[in-house]
Amino acid sequence: MNIRRGIPRQNAARVAGIAVVLLMLAACGAPTPAAPTPVPLTGTYSASGGGGALPAVQALTARFRELNPGVTWIVSESGSNSAIKLVVSNTIDVGSVSRALTDAEKAQVTGISIGFSGTAVVVNSANPVTNLSKEQIRQIYTGEVTSWSELGGIEPTIRAYIREPNAATRQTFEAFVFGASVPAYGKNVIQQTEVEAMLAAVNSFHGAIGIASTGSRTASDKRVKMLSIDGVAPTQENIVTGAYKIVRPLAVIYSNTAEMKPAIRAFFDFVRSAEGQRIAAAAF
Repeated sequence: MNIRRGIPRQNAARVAGIAVVLLMLAACGAPTPAAPTPVPLTGTYSASGGGGALPAVQALTARFRELNPGVTWIVSESGSNSAIKLVVSNTIDVGSVSRALTDAEKAQVTGISIGFSGTAVVVNSANPVTNLSKEQIRQIYTGEVTSWSELGGIEPTIRAYIREPNAATRQTFEAFVFGASVPAYGKNVIQQTEVEAMLAAVNSFHGAIGIASTGSRTASDKRVKMLSIDGVAPTQENIVTGAYKIVRPLAVIYSNTAEMKPAIRAFFDFVRSAEGQRIAAAAF
């Protein structure tokens, strides 16, 4: 008697089911592991640069810290030229400039636009003059006009102040007032090397005139007032539209060669974002 042995029908069905499952798993590949949870950004970082960009940098770093509580910032003003050197030497994490980068500088650093700033002509808050023409400003700084009485004011003496040669405020001022000509300052023009020193100097003498970045810092300083030029006030709206003529671009910068820290990379991504650009625009 021949007995045919085989797999019981129920066992055969079970085996077939397992085989199907194995085939499906093989077709899909190994299961993908879950993505690791992002490591929170932490650490203390430095940002420094031109005074014109300072309000935007302060606003951007403050918001970035809100989004990343483990991050701390040390923000300072050092000037655009110094910021480029500090970034290239890896002394600071984020630089800021309040002027256009030269071709040579672009080979060393990359800039991300954060808007525009203006250079304001400022006078003592007690000065009744509210507007000067471009030509009148030139005459003041060349020494051709020496009394406010010639310009609708009451002070008998004009004391003119200017920033140091590498200051972005001075460079844009000279480009506007003197154009392609070599600046010819009068012998009595006095140089100031810091924003606060400039504002304090203008405050110290009723007949003083100087230059400073437009924006909330200068506008809120009760010691001085910003003048209109050729009837156009140095408001942010006039700067953006181009109606106000003494304007310079603002940017945050990073080194083209140094390795970027994760938190700094995230910060620059934030600056490029729609929120970051809105914050920068609103800072002035």
